[in-house]
Amino acid sequence: MTTAPRASGTVLRGLLRTGLPLSEYSSVDPILLDLRGVVARAAWPDDPASRLRALDSLLRWQLARFSHHRLAVPARLLFGAAPDARGLTLTERRAKAAASADYEVHHFRKRIEPEICDQLAEMLNADSEDLRSRAIPPALGQARRPLRLPADVFAWEAAEHEQALSLLWSGIYALRAALLATAVATGTGGPDSEQAADAARTALWRLAQTLSAAATYVAAYGPSVLGADPPTEPGELALLAGWYPAVSDELATALTAASSQSEQSEQFWAAIETSSAAVAANLWCTELAASAAPAEEGGS
Repeated sequence: MTTAPRASGTVLRGLLRTGLPLSEYSSVDPILLDLRGVVARAAWPDDPASRLRALDSLLRWQLARFSHHRLAVPARLLFGAAPDARGLTLTERRAKAAASADYEVHHFRKRIEPEICDQLAEMLNADSEDLRSRAIPPALGQARRPLRLPADVFAWEAAEHEQALSLLWSGIYALRAALLATAVATGTGGPDSEQAADAARTALWRLAQTLSAAATYVAAYGPSVLGADPPTEPGELALLAGWYPAVSDELATALTAASSQSEQSEQFWAAIETSSAAVAANLWCTELAASAAPAEEGGS
């Protein structure tokens, strides 16, 4: 059985000399380009340049949400992801990173730098684990001619399937955007703010749209996404958008029904508030907003 590639702190330290942006293949260990999270995000997975761009983007994303709060700023400075670290040498970036965390440079290089790289490696590996399903959205590319289908029933059926799959994935990406918006609103205004409450309500509406699209897909094509390996239920794809509170079967049914009858968020919530799932829906929103509150700063 083939072992999936895994990032390590040692491999990531090899990127520090040049830092971000990544522009040379020779400075990147092939293991990083083969990570599942990198391959899944590459516009053209078979193109090394596309993988390099995907890795650069993924590193910036993980550094922006670095899980160790106290080392988040030093990590971004060290890798060159912070605006005031661009174009600096490793020695200059290291000095800035050490100063930002109030460490002496030698101690930072020996003790803190490996800790940052190990933590970033764990985040990259966790991301790859989250992408174990090979059910991926339809590939997009620049169109050079009008979209015309041949007069062939099989071509029409294939197009209809891609249409259903595209609608499903559009819901997943919209849910992802709503979850990110909730995290931002909670981080800036607090979990009890009006902004956080509104963002969480939008997230539940987007989840409902995704569940409705999944139900439509199942009705047309069966319980598994065609071509997915391993077999994946359409509703499970919503989990790829990010963490959100658990949804009971009763709430899922109510969300799907309300979404199928409502095109706008206001209509959706009007239907939910008058249903038996109103309390569960509001509790879900409260839990989502609370879960997005920033972690308390810890020591190193």
